[in-house]
Amino acid sequence: LSAALNLKLLDPLDVVERVEQAYYDDHAPLNAVEGFVRQVLGWREFVRGVYWLYDSAYVERNELEATADLPDFYWTGDTDMRCLSECIGQVREHAYAHHIPRLMVMGLFGLLYGIDPQQMNEWHEAMYIDAWEWVSTPNMVGMALYADGGVVGTKPYTASGKYINRMSNYCSHCQYDPDQATGEEACPFTSLYWNFLDRHQETFSGNPRMNFQLANVRRKSDEDLAAIAERVEEVRALAESGRL
Repeated sequence: LSAALNLKLLDPLDVVERVEQAYYDDHAPLNAVEGFVRQVLGWREFVRGVYWLYDSAYVERNELEATADLPDFYWTGDTDMRCLSECIGQVREHAYAHHIPRLMVMGLFGLLYGIDPQQMNEWHEAMYIDAWEWVSTPNMVGMALYADGGVVGTKPYTASGKYINRMSNYCSHCQYDPDQATGEEACPFTSLYWNFLDRHQETFSGNPRMNFQLANVRRKSDEDLAAIAERVEEVRALAESGRL
């Protein structure tokens, strides 16, 4: 329904009231109704409020100073990273994806890789049928990329390839190993994850929600972090040449 709602073909209040009535008529369980209403009445209106409160200045936010160009595979899906290939392929076919792949696969890679927020947001608006600027910008610039410095979320949604492996079956058919951060078979998500935390230690040092992740990166030796940084440079070179 998101496309019809954002195109103003459906009234959000009418949709919420009908879903509520479905619960009272025993046509929908409480947990499903609660989750749906919370997303439409809560999150959707919050995102709309953020966009209009900060206006055009919000679109230009880039608190992490991310400047990398959007890799071509975001348009084509042509990458050996199985999770990104599958998720982008779904978007290309349906102009839609569930919010978890948007945030924790496609958005996550953008965050860790350091893709320019404006390029990422423009891609999101171009690819998704429900991505109007007011709804796309807070979700992509804020929630996915943390480019707003914490307006939408109190911490960046960072994770390594191990998270994707736990939450999906992509990794079992991928040439990259989510458990490895260095070497040719290392999962780019895992290498980029540790490098991201290392590069932004000072930025996140005052955020208590990042303490656990920062403590883990501090346990790594200088040699380990240098090897990870070297692998990240390889990942960037592969992405830029279309061979990742």
